[in-house]
Amino acid sequence: MATEYKMPQLGLTMTEGTVTKWFKAVGDTVAVGEVLVEVATDKITNQLESNLAGVLLEIIVDEGATAPVQAVIAIIGQPGEKVATATKAAPVVTELLQTTAPEVAEPRGAYSAAVSIAGRIKASPYAKKLAAAQSVDLSVVTGTGPGGRIVERDIREYAMQAPTKASPLAVKVAAEHQVNLAEIQKETRIMKADVLAAVKPATVAKPLVGIRKVIAERMALSWNTAPHVHLTVEVDMTAVLGLKENLVRATGQKASVTELVVKCAAYALREMPVINASLMDNQIVMHEAVNIGIAVALDDGLIVPVVRNADQKNLSQLREAIVSLGGKARSGKLSPDEISGGTFTVTNLGMFGTDHFTPVINPPESAILGVCRIVEKPVVLAGTIVTRPMSNFILGFDHRLIDGAVGAKFMARLRELLENPSLLLI
Repeated sequence: MATEYKMPQLGLTMTEGTVTKWFKAVGDTVAVGEVLVEVATDKITNQLESNLAGVLLEIIVDEGATAPVQAVIAIIGQPGEKVATATKAAPVVTELLQTTAPEVAEPRGAYSAAVSIAGRIKASPYAKKLAAAQSVDLSVVTGTGPGGRIVERDIREYAMQAPTKASPLAVKVAAEHQVNLAEIQKETRIMKADVLAAVKPATVAKPLVGIRKVIAERMALSWNTAPHVHLTVEVDMTAVLGLKENLVRATGQKASVTELVVKCAAYALREMPVINASLMDNQIVMHEAVNIGIAVALDDGLIVPVVRNADQKNLSQLREAIVSLGGKARSGKLSPDEISGGTFTVTNLGMFGTDHFTPVINPPESAILGVCRIVEKPVVLAGTIVTRPMSNFILGFDHRLIDGAVGAKFMARLRELLENPSLLLI
């Protein structure tokens, strides 16, 4: 029996989700526990597993379209099973499909689903794109796809029979460049060169949605609300790199500079709780827990999973937490709880060769620590010029809550701990 697959609620505050990718096409077999669809909310992107087994009969919400929680986004059933029109989409989802769903290229060997509701013409997204490019009225085209659906070849064949003829390649190029063939004035057959000559330079615009929209809103809020001050100190990383190598030899496990930096920062935050505080509703909120967010770069933005009670974890536990959260962030499997409750953030751009930057505070936190690359530099020690692995550390802080002298003392203590990590044992 055909069953509705609905938009799940991925967090208490989630009201809608955007389908960013379907991992199955219509007609594909779906197993319970198999990744079916990727959904982006205003906070995270998650790959969702199917709780149903069968065949993907219909995709209701296309990639790029948004639907409310519990709206039907797909139908799963048995091969050849008919899907009742009434079950395909709620009115709100229909509206979203009509106004926001982007057109995507039609894959070979399979037809992308299109919704047929209240007499709408059934056509694949790519067929619609071709038709729009050539000003073809879909109502006069006979569909040869499954269930009478209009597909790519139907549009191409109709275009060849139209008064203004175009070569198949010209039709394809016109669709790719969004050129209207009806606007090309030519008595003979339109060729590829004619289409390319009609291509107009254009900019590509896409909606600000999902994680990119959240980043934009939060960073604008932070920069426009909190008066930022940035302090930079240069740290000799000899001891940190030495400790890192000793840990590798002693445990046989990979170690990184990140967990050592987080350990030292957590230690310093425990000593100077005002750096770990927040200014909320005209009140200074002193956080009992030291929850450090680790900024993770994604292909389409940035996310900050949180290591809770970082000051109570040893280096091995910090390493395990950071690696686990980083892996979940890149695979889109973070839970809402794993990206909330941070009291301080560490962002490391050293792996990109950065020597200096000014990080923006992640609200409602009051401070953020930027870490730059480690580079060999000449320094003077005991009157002798030697080379040392040096790195810049930048503290960005909210000057409404943290004074310059307090920020400077924190950075001085952090440098002391990094250059003498044995102090962590005291």
